[in-house]
Amino acid sequence: MSSLPDWLEPLVRLEDFNGDAEAYIARLFEIFERDFIKSSPAFRGKRVLFDKKDDGGKPQAFTHITTEENWQTKEREICLRRCERIAWIKAVIENENDQKVLVWEKEQKTGKRWATRTFLFLEEGDFLVILQEIKHGHYLITAIYVDNPNQKRKHLKAHASYKKANP
Repeated sequence: MSSLPDWLEPLVRLEDFNGDAEAYIARLFEIFERDFIKSSPAFRGKRVLFDKKDDGGKPQAFTHITTEENWQTKEREICLRRCERIAWIKAVIENENDQKVLVWEKEQKTGKRWATRTFLFLEEGDFLVILQEIKHGHYLITAIYVDNPNQKRKHLKAHASYKKANP
């Protein structure tokens, strides 16, 4: 990561908590609570909402943005790279107009219907936030650390194609 924007908070690292996973998760949840429960980001003038279903005492959205699915077991496992960047989610959403944030939209089938999803990719931080447009705002789908070079190329190509079709 070379020149990240100054509107990003520092990474929240497990080692800053001396490996105390319980204290670390508590701090991550404080950030999530600050950014999405006690306040909420706005995207294009509409609130960003999230999945509030209970998942062990925390909203399912929190679990989703701090874990990833193990492709072998299909179980969700903690993802430290996602966790470290939890405070970046709201910042990326609210700074969509910064030239460092690549933004594109894509129609995707979600279940039985089609929906517009907006991708916000902070290329220099390898960080992607995905929102879905809903009737009363936008819905936080996920936020991921893109550590796979092929995935990064795929996102950059999708952005370039979108910009070419929507100058």
